Amino acid sequence: MRVGLIMGPPSMGLSQFIVAANANKTFNRFSFTVNSVDYVGLSAMFNQGDFDICTLPSNIGPILYNNDELKNDYQVVSVNNLGVLYVMTNGESVQSLADLAGRTVYSYGESGTPEYTIEALLKKLGMEDAFNLEFKSSPMEVLNMMQESPDCVAILPQPFVSLAKVLVSPLYIPVDLTVEWNAAFADTGSQAVTTTTIVNKAFLEEHEQAVVEYLNMAGQSVAWTLENMQEAAALQEELETFLNNEVALDAMPYISMVNLTGVEMRTALSGFLSELYTANPDSIGGALPGDDFYYLPPVGALDEAYLQAGLAEAVEHTSAAE
Repeated sequence: MRVGLIMGPPSMGLSQFIVAANANKTFNRFSFTVNSVDYVGLSAMFNQGDFDICTLPSNIGPILYNNDELKNDYQVVSVNNLGVLYVMTNGESVQSLADLAGRTVYSYGESGTPEYTIEALLKKLGMEDAFNLEFKSSPMEVLNMMQESPDCVAILPQPFVSLAKVLVSPLYIPVDLTVEWNAAFADTGSQAVTTTTIVNKAFLEEHEQAVVEYLNMAGQSVAWTLENMQEAAALQEELETFLNNEVALDAMPYISMVNLTGVEMRTALSGFLSELYTANPDSIGGALPGDDFYYLPPVGALDEAYLQAGLAEAVEHTSAAE
């Protein structure tokens, strides 16, 4: 199975899975490619057939699903990260979202989850025109501006907030947008969902057991990471899942690592997409995805016993899903 990953939150919890796959300690063969933070390029390569499964911003899967002109069909199999966005400034003038009024705020993630999370939150709060949101081409460009411009305000996801602690001084982090989201959407219970894992539907139908193993291995790896952050952080540079091990360790408690699957995944993601759609239908491709977008594994499929039984006929460490 060819796996495409975004560097950062969706891949930082997969270190044990990647190590096991590289050592041929999985039933199926998995090859991992980390495509920096370029989710636009990754989604294009995914549609071209370069990958069988990818981690992508949570609004990209519905856009692919809703685009009838694409040559492939897609399903979502898991949620990887919940909310990760923070307001940062190198001055002390911002203490709350209300203090952003009339300001220019710099960010990264245009046409991705960051843009549309911010848009939906501001519309819910009646603040959609309160400040100017200007997107830059990379998180590093935003951080460079914070280094050079006094009283600069930015909204970035972790782990780039932790990287800012190294590069920007002074640095203040006055607002956690996940806290703001949870308060604003308390009436619906919607959660912010940042990244998901999307699979080529044809591949899933032909190699479901490989996708089931992927979900099992990802879940075990995320659980291990949450219990062993120091050891997991020490692998990030080597595996190219993040730029710096020390920064990764600082960020790990704040990147909202999860491995939501099945009904739990559908509930979390569909609620979030509903809020994005209400704020801006184009953010998810013009329509809410149907039930067929959400992959629900067979009952017991994510139990280890089922995995062992389902792969008994496979030759060890090899698969047609290679």
